[in-house]
Formats: sequence, C-alpha cells, structure tokens
Amino acid sequence: MRPTAFGWSMSVVDRLFSNPVPAPVGDDAIAAVAAVFSAPAGRGQQAEGAQLDKRGATLTPAASEEVKEQVSVTRWRLKHKVANLLRDVPEGASVPGVCKCGAAGHQVEQVSLTLRGARPGVSGVFYCDSPWLCPTCAPRRAAQRAEKVGEVFDATEARGGSVVFVTLTVHHGRRDALADLKALVSDACRKARQGKGWRLAVERYGIAGVLVGPEVTWSASHGWHFHLHLAVPMLGPVDRAEEGGEWIIERYRSYIQKAGGRALRKAQDVQVCWRKEDLADYLAKGSAAWEVASAGATKQGKKGLTPWDLAAKAGLGDARAAGLFREYAAAMPGTRSCVVSKALADKLGLKPSDDDDAPGVEEAEEDAEVVGTMEPPRWHRVLRRGHAADVLSAVAQRRPWPEIDALVGRLLHEDESEAIWRREEGEYCPLQIVPLPKPPKEYAPALSELVLQTIMKAECQFRGRRGPALQVVLEEHRAIAAAKGLPFVQPPLSEVWQALCA
Repeated sequence: MRPTAFGWSMSVVDRLFSNPVPAPVGDDAIAAVAAVFSAPAGRGQQAEGAQLDKRGATLTPAASEEVKEQVSVTRWRLKHKVANLLRDVPEGASVPGVCKCGAAGHQVEQVSLTLRGARPGVSGVFYCDSPWLCPTCAPRRAAQRAEKVGEVFDATEARGGSVVFVTLTVHHGRRDALADLKALVSDACRKARQGKGWRLAVERYGIAGVLVGPEVTWSASHGWHFHLHLAVPMLGPVDRAEEGGEWIIERYRSYIQKAGGRALRKAQDVQVCWRKEDLADYLAKGSAAWEVASAGATKQGKKGLTPWDLAAKAGLGDARAAGLFREYAAAMPGTRSCVVSKALADKLGLKPSDDDDAPGVEEAEEDAEVVGTMEPPRWHRVLRRGHAADVLSAVAQRRPWPEIDALVGRLLHEDESEAIWRREEGEYCPLQIVPLPKPPKEYAPALSELVLQTIMKAECQFRGRRGPALQVVLEEHRAIAAAKGLPFVQPPLSEVWQALCA
C-alpha cells in the first residue's frame, strides 16, 4: 500500500479541518478571510509521512456557511480596492479588466442579486477572469486549475506512474524587481526542460511532461519571492521518481548560475506525491488564490505577504504597499499556470488545456435564488462608489428586497420620495410615489467628525494633502461599520470636500 499522506498524515489533516474558522471582521482582515492554523502538531504527527515543503502555507479548511457569506462579501470589498489602485493608467493605455469587472454586461437590461445557500452573488455582470488581479475571479480560476491537476494525477496513477512535486526558488533581496526575478526563474526552468539533456531524462525517468504553477509573496526583509511549483508525471520506475526530481533541480540550478543568480539546493524541494488533493491544492493556487480561494488559505506565521495583503494595506493608505501591488500588477497578468500541453495530453490520454483568460458575462446558477434586480446605471453607481459589498452583505442576511432597495437609495443618497416609472403595455404610466419601509440600523459618521479627522491625518501623515487623508479616514470608518455589522453610509463627498475647503 502506498503512503497515506503526502506532507500530512490523515490525523494531521483531520486535526486541521476540525478547527473552527472565524469570520473576518473589518478591513484589517480583508485578506485573512480564514483563521491561521498555528497550533503545532504533536511529535508523533510530525513524524508520520514525508513533509511537503509548503513554504509556510496551511491547508484550506472546509468553510462553514457563515464563512462563505463573509468571504464573498470580503472579495467584493477587496476588488473595489484593487480597481481603485489600478484605475489610473498612462494616457492611451487601457485599464486592467478588474477595473471593469462587475459592471453590467453588454445589452443586459437588469442586474440580478442572487443567493445560493448563504453565498450572495450577482448575475448579468461582466467578469474579467483574471487569476492574478481579481479577488472574485481568482478562486474560479484556481478551481479550474485544480481540476486539471487532478485529471493529470488520475491519468498518471492509472498508468502505474507517479507524480513528483518540485519547488524551484532563487536567492533574492529587497532591491530585486519582481519582473527580473520572474524572468530569471522562468527562463532557467524553461531551459532546463530543453535540449538533448532533457530528452535523455525524459527517456530515463519516463517523464510525460510538466505542469508549472507560479507563486509570489513579498516580505520586508527579503523583498519579492517568486518561485515555481512543478508537477512532473513520470511513467518510469516508481523507485526512480525522486531521482528524476533531483535531476530537474540540479539542471535548473545550473542555468540559474549561468545567468548570474544563486539557487541553493536547500532552498529547493522535491517530493513524490501520493494524494492528488495535496498536489492540486498547492500547485493550482499560486499567489492569486492564496487568501481568497476556497474560503482562504493563509501564510502561517505571516512570514510573507500575499498580493492580496498588499492590496488591503494599500486600500488603508499604505503608499509602499500600493507601489508594490502596482509592480505586481505590471508583472504577473498573462502568466500561465497548470497548462496541459498537447504532448502531455497525448501521453496521458487527456485533452490539451491552456490557461488563457476568458472574460464573459456571469449567468445565474440554476439553484440560485434571485433576491432582486437593479437597472445597470444604478448598479454601476453602487459598484463605482464601493457599496457592492454592503449590498451583498444585506442579501446574505436575507433581508427583504424592499429593505435592500431602500438601503441602496441611502447609500447613493437618492431622494427617498423619488418617483418610479413603471412600464405598462409599452408606455410609461404617470409617476407613482412608492413609500419606503423603515430603514435598518446603519453607521453614518457626522460631517464635522470626518472633516476634523481628515485635517489631523493630513497634517500628521500626508504633508498637508487632504485628498489621500480623506480616503484613509473613510476606509477607517468603513472598517468600523464592518466590525459592527452595519452598512456604512457616508455624507456626499462634495459636501465633505466643500467643508474641508471652507
């Protein structure tokens, strides 16, 4: 019988999955949408099975319904922050797709707010399908990649082979640019899989092909950390599989050295994988799915920040994090992961599979309940002003649609006695006044409070600049509202700015 665990014994997995996962509270927990499993394993548990080098990552736990609700809302809130970070582009350049993600699709007449179990959603909207920049699209792409990895594992096992998991890293420092590290590691990995030496290794170890999954983190002490996870299906002798992985590492290191870099052997890793769940979990995710995919994996001990961590910090006014995320956004989009080449597919009896972005329009899931609908112009105001998460939170709480509709009106500062046009038999009927229900509790800071806090923060942190100071103050109040579980209603920005300039 093969070993029961790759990196984790079943008792360790059971222990991890049995831990409760608290829902995140506020913007300080935007990226950490699940708890960090930091409790150490017992000595006996640590000794069972080979230890997969996860680089500090924890397994993603099965999320409760409450966590699924909170995660969905958190992703939308984070997406608004990412879009704001990347919206300013040079003249003539196009904004990234994530800045348009969530807008009503072409010729869509109604945007539907839906509920599936405890998970709120939106249909009839454009999705950018970016696995690197979009917090709501990345989990779907991660699931697609994981499915491909699982198919490769099953096909390899059916042919009596084994899958070797290889991690390739490079020495890096705080001054290294992400784009340079990415080029160095990717080129060395690509060259290691070319030429006569590679063809001989393919024959010797029965290498069917390679699946490559990139990952990125950042730390204040060591800067960017770009590395690759490789899944190598081998149809040769099982007892030589690990030897084949070592050969790949040494050949990779030789090309790193030729390029002027350093890749110490102790910083690389090779394991023979016996469980496809482990392989899919760590190969298919990459940095784009850490924290937000499948209810959120996170880095144990916070040794490094994920791109989502950087985006969350940037949304709270951290200028350094904003610059780092923009650097990441310039380097990673278009990077492919877990591509099943034609050669690999032919050897394993599978269909080739690429990893290109495929934007489209979100359709309602068959078993999803439509809670209410909204005309595109109104939804766009909700989206652009950052209120989508608040509205979806109300949907997840199963509030009646009239109550949600009233909440939208207050968030957008619409006139509460606004007349509603109703189309009947192809013509508009006279205006009808629709009474609104009693508003729910909400968090609404006073105008004078916002002005005073903005002036103080501008003088202390932003050298007198009140624009960025106001943004930070608003984010802090939004975090307070989220912590209290209340919708955040701010005074019109025009009034705030007029008071600031008075």
